[in-house]
Amino acid sequence: MNKEKTSGHEDFRVFIKSCDTYDRTRIRRLVEEGMDALGFEPEGGVFVKPNVVFAYDTDTMGTHAFTHPKAVGGALLALSGRPGVSRVDLGENSAMGFPTRFCYTHAGYYDEIRAVADSASKPVGIFCIDEEPRENVFVGGAVHDTLRIPRKMAKAGAKVYLPKLKSHCVGRMTGAVKLNIGICSDDERAIRHDFLLNEKIVDLLSAGYPDFIVMDAIEAGVGNEAFPTPRKLGLLIMGRNPMAVDLVGARLLGLGIDDVPYLKVAADRGYMPSALDDVILSGDVTGLAELDAWATKLLPHDEDFNRWQDISFELSRMKSPMRFVWGPSHPGKDDRCKTGCVMGLKMFLSAMETLNGSAAFEKAKPVVFVVGNCTEQIDARGHEVFFIGSCAKAEVVRAKKIARIDKCFTTTTDMNLAIGHKLGLKSLSLNPRFMSGFVAAAMRASFRKTISGRYVQDLWHFITHGLLKRI
Repeated sequence: MNKEKTSGHEDFRVFIKSCDTYDRTRIRRLVEEGMDALGFEPEGGVFVKPNVVFAYDTDTMGTHAFTHPKAVGGALLALSGRPGVSRVDLGENSAMGFPTRFCYTHAGYYDEIRAVADSASKPVGIFCIDEEPRENVFVGGAVHDTLRIPRKMAKAGAKVYLPKLKSHCVGRMTGAVKLNIGICSDDERAIRHDFLLNEKIVDLLSAGYPDFIVMDAIEAGVGNEAFPTPRKLGLLIMGRNPMAVDLVGARLLGLGIDDVPYLKVAADRGYMPSALDDVILSGDVTGLAELDAWATKLLPHDEDFNRWQDISFELSRMKSPMRFVWGPSHPGKDDRCKTGCVMGLKMFLSAMETLNGSAAFEKAKPVVFVVGNCTEQIDARGHEVFFIGSCAKAEVVRAKKIARIDKCFTTTTDMNLAIGHKLGLKSLSLNPRFMSGFVAAAMRASFRKTISGRYVQDLWHFITHGLLKRI
């Protein structure tokens, strides 16, 4: 159900506090202040959803793809101290193909939970959405009629979201609305993760409309969402309306609602507010002029700010012999799918740059990446060609070899495992430390799915829905 405008714009109030360091105690105090200011009094069990898209070897791969653990710890302590709360459970599903527990470990979440559990007023727990039983909820959207969400989320008395303010390679930004992608396990996450992704994201608001939001904007991330460049902003942004919070976050990144496709779709469907003028700013920022002054901290909007928005531009920047050819998803159409395989390729190549450095791309193998239906003939010049995605087609001549990843959509994990070792660059798929940790996490996740009953539940769902439908 859409949360619409109430008298006095009360649902549209955003409470912003200055916070220049990741100090757990200070963040707890500010979150408590925000809950008081916005009248949020949770009761019963509280489901907390952070952003942990990816984490590994933070010295190399960075620490800004996820909500900072101290921001998480401060929020958990603040929530556990509310008199009506019985327990607090944090849950997330990381990027497709990655065991969430792997990313939790490298993001420092397990350590943070242990650090706050003893001083929390109520029990505080952490779970992986991809490992736990699910409940079916009605959505009635453009993509999803129903959705299976984690049971602990479905039964929670309140939902609290902890997004990280970041740029995004196709959605332009991440925030509270897009955070719902992580309430889906991989099977349902893959559904229409293509040219209908923005419609899908808005569908998920029906199942995942947060009651309270704390956006980590102490250090914002610009460029690619999985490997962002940090820029110090020094804000915590709190609210009870995800559209209002995201409009504030978008403004800080220099964006309006028309620049963020899923926010535009949400507004077109009746979610409000649809304009920043309808948002009431309070706390340490009380007007648009002040907000814009804070936004200057994220300047300039240079190449780093827009890193990996355009694959061909980035390959040219690094003087790489690699080539990228991109066509529409359907023959005879002009529109190219911007939110499926091309997004996975952007994240894959940005990961390779983070791991290898930009200078290494100049000596990479001169391969050709093909996404979509390409009408022009491709001269491979004796090099390998990779068709990425089920719709990838092209007439290719003089190819050393043509390899295909026949999936819609093709994830970064798929590319890392299938072609990461073929580019003449260091690859995570050939890194023994990464792969041993990855496999160990996957095995532990499989064991957890067994004892939690998740495998049995998924098998029953397949029999009663998928198999019977096919029969």
